[in-house]
Amino acid sequence: MSFRILYDKKLVQSSSRVDSLKTVYISDELKIDVVSNSITGRTPQGGHYACVGNIVGKRNQSGSLSRLDGIREFIESEIDSSTLHDLTEQLEGFFLIISVDKDGVCTVRSDRFAKVEVYIQRPNEGVALASNLSLLPEDPSLGGFDQAALAHMMTYYGYCPPKQHTIYKSVRRLGVGDTAIIKEGDISIDHSPFSPVEAGKYGEQEHQEYADLFLSHLKTAGSSKGNVVFLSSGWDSTAILAGLVHLFGADKVRAVTGRMRYSERSGVCNQIEIDRAQKMADYYGVKLSFVEFDYVDKAPEFFDANRQLMRSHQLYGLTGLSHGRLAEFTKQSSECDEAVFAGEISDGAHNLGFSQYATIFHPSYGFREYSDKMASYLFGPTFLLLLQQGEHEKDPIFNLMTTRAPGVKYDPIVSDPDQRTMQLLTSFFLRNGRIPLWSLANSRLLTQEGGSFYTEEMQKTYLTEAAAQATPGTIYSWYLHLYNSFHWQGGTVRSMSVMADNLRLNLDIPYWDGGIQDFLSAMPEDWGRGLDLNPTKFPLKWMLKNRIDYPYELQTGPHSYTYDVDHSFNHSEEVFCHSKMMPVFQRALASKPYRQILSSDIFNLTYIDDLVDDYVSGKPISVAALTDIIPVILLSYIGWYGQQR
Repeated sequence: MSFRILYDKKLVQSSSRVDSLKTVYISDELKIDVVSNSITGRTPQGGHYACVGNIVGKRNQSGSLSRLDGIREFIESEIDSSTLHDLTEQLEGFFLIISVDKDGVCTVRSDRFAKVEVYIQRPNEGVALASNLSLLPEDPSLGGFDQAALAHMMTYYGYCPPKQHTIYKSVRRLGVGDTAIIKEGDISIDHSPFSPVEAGKYGEQEHQEYADLFLSHLKTAGSSKGNVVFLSSGWDSTAILAGLVHLFGADKVRAVTGRMRYSERSGVCNQIEIDRAQKMADYYGVKLSFVEFDYVDKAPEFFDANRQLMRSHQLYGLTGLSHGRLAEFTKQSSECDEAVFAGEISDGAHNLGFSQYATIFHPSYGFREYSDKMASYLFGPTFLLLLQQGEHEKDPIFNLMTTRAPGVKYDPIVSDPDQRTMQLLTSFFLRNGRIPLWSLANSRLLTQEGGSFYTEEMQKTYLTEAAAQATPGTIYSWYLHLYNSFHWQGGTVRSMSVMADNLRLNLDIPYWDGGIQDFLSAMPEDWGRGLDLNPTKFPLKWMLKNRIDYPYELQTGPHSYTYDVDHSFNHSEEVFCHSKMMPVFQRALASKPYRQILSSDIFNLTYIDDLVDDYVSGKPISVAALTDIIPVILLSYIGWYGQQR
C-alpha cells in the first residue's frame, strides 16, 4: 500500500525514483507515485485517480457486503459525482484513494477507519504525503521530537503514538474521518464529524444479523483459490477458520500458527495454544503449519532485518516481529493468490479488550471469564452513569477491582459531571492501568510536568469531542470509534498489516468490517459486556453454536500460554532477560541513546538511567521495572531518524 505525493516544483524536480513505486501522475508542481499493483485511471471529467491497497467489496444500502468485480468501473462512475468521503464510505477494505481533478487539486482519503497511514510533511514551501516515514523527502527529525507522542509510546501498551501523531514534530498523520486537500501550494484537512449511535435492545433477530454479517464478509473477502488463517486457539481466529471451511470447503483453507520459544529455560511457552489449534485443524481437516518464533537461536538476524521497516512505520513492539515471521512463512509457502485472515481487534470490538481470561486469575475459568466482564462493566454505560452522578464509590465491582492492588494511586473525581466522562475516556485510552481513575502518578517514567503535558495534549486532540457528547447510551459507539486512533493503529495490530503488505500478501481482518463495527457499536451492555450472565463475545459464540459447525467442546481449560497455568511466568522476562536477544538489547542501551530525544522535563531520566544501568550490568530486575524499561529498550534498539550513533 505504498505511495508518495509531492507538491512543489522543487520537490518534483529533485525527487528520486523509488524502485517499489511507479509514477502515475506528474506535472510541474505535483507528482504521485504508487505501488505497481494499484488501480489507476482517468475520470470522465478529465481528472486522474489512483486506488492503493485492497478493496474487498461494496456495502449495499441494506447493509450487506457484496464483491465488487469491476472496481475500476465503479470508481470511475462515482468519483466525479461523489466526494471521496461518500465514495470511501461505500467500500470495505484496506485502501486509499487519491484523486486529481482537471484543475490540479489533489484529494486524498483512506477507508472509513483510516487503516492506511498517511504521513504528512511540510518541507520548505511544499507538501509531501507518504505511506511511511522513509518515503518523505526530508529527515523527519529536523524539527525535533514530539514529547507528548513519545510519552504515549513509552507508557501505553502498543508502543506507538496515537493516530495523528508521530514522534517527530515535523510530521503528522491523517486522522480518522480526515480528507487531505492539496491546492495552490497548501494542504487543508477536511474532517467528517463522527455520528455515534445509541445502544439498542438486541434479541434473536440480531443474532442472525451478526452471523449474516460475519459470513457475508468471509464470503466476499475469501478466495476460491485458497485461504490462510493466522490461527491462535481462541474464539476469534477459530471462528474465521470455521467460517471459511463452511463457505469454501476444507481443501481451500489452511492455517499457520506460531510456536513461541523465547528462552532455553522455558521451552515452548504456548504449547496449550498449539495443542488446541492442532485439534481444531484436525477437526476441520485442514493443514496446520507451525512457524518458529525462535528467540533462542535465530532471533538477532530476523530482528535486525526488520528494524528499518519497523522504524519507518513507527512500530516499536515485538509483536511486529512475530507478525513478520507469520507473513514471511505464508508468502514462502503459498502456491496461489490466497486471501490471508487474522482475528485481530475482536477483543476490543466485542468486550473492550477484556476477554483474555486474565483480569483475575482463578482455578475456575468460568469465574475468570466473568472477571473479564466485570472489568468491561467498569467502562460501560451503567458505571459511567454512576461516575457522572458521583456514586461510583458505592459500586462493589469498582471497590473489588481497586482494592486488589494495594499502593496503586487513583485520581479524585472532578467536580464537573461533564468532565467525569473525560476522566473515564482518559482512563481507557491514555492510562495503562485499564481501570477507571487509575492515575498517571503510578508511572515512574514521566515527571509530574510530563504527565500533565501529555494528558492535556492527547485529551485536546482526541477526546474533547467524545467527552462533550458521549452519553451512557452512546459510550460503546465512541469507544469503537476512538479505538481506531489508539490501540487498533498501534504496534500490536497495525504491524500485522504492515508486515503482510511488505510481502504483498492480501490480508483481511473480518472484525474491522463496517457492518460488524456498526453492529457492535450499538450492542447493549447485557450482551456479554456487563454483569449479565451472557458470555464474552456473545454474538460470536452464539453463531458458532447455532449457525456453523464448531467443536465447542475444545474451548475448555487454559487459554493459550504458560502463564495461564503458572501465574509466575512472564513472557517479557523470558524475551528480555533470558533470550539470545538480551545481549543485543544491552548493547543498544549501553550508550543511553534515548537521551538524544527524551526531554528531562517530560521523562524521569534519572530513574530510566538507573534501570538501564541495572539491565546492562545483568542485575536481576523486577517485573515492574522490566515493564518500565521495555519501551526504552525497544526505542533504543529499533532507533529513530536522525539518531547519532
